[in-house]
Amino acid sequence: MGKNILIHACCADCLLNTLSALKQQKDITVLFYNPNLHPRAEFLERLNAVKIVLQNYPNVKLVIPDYRPSEYFESIQKETKRCTGCWKQRLGYLFMYAKEHEFESVTSTLISSSYQSREEILKIALALEKEFSIPFIQPKECKQEIHKGFYKQNFCGCCYSLTERMNEKYLK
Repeated sequence: MGKNILIHACCADCLLNTLSALKQQKDITVLFYNPNLHPRAEFLERLNAVKIVLQNYPNVKLVIPDYRPSEYFESIQKETKRCTGCWKQRLGYLFMYAKEHEFESVTSTLISSSYQSREEILKIALALEKEFSIPFIQPKECKQEIHKGFYKQNFCGCCYSLTERMNEKYLK
């Protein structure tokens, strides 16, 4: 593992799980790049939750690129499965940012999320690892612990997932 690592974070819960798995790591930067989050209020709630969590990690830096949902919609049009396009977009941005800012390794909280396909995400990440020559760290013990004290979501974040959750809840 390189001396500095860039972590893509999708939400506070997954970030806490990842940070606890990387407790030996000293130089950590969190990248909150999530153009898939919908509506904007969801993006802001998750960002605020990440900021609350990072209050307990004063040495961890936070990078927040502009919120551009159009990037998400463009990415999912390129794939037959929308989730694949979304993962490629966010992980691609992670690696690109890491390369431009000379990070030695990267990881993503997506691989610890119960709303995501770890296997498919790892496949994309490992291809990007080869393309960018930046190691993708897979935390060995990324436990799904229950955390409290901040906003918690019940869907992956995109408008399609939100609609699916609402249909499950109200159209049974």
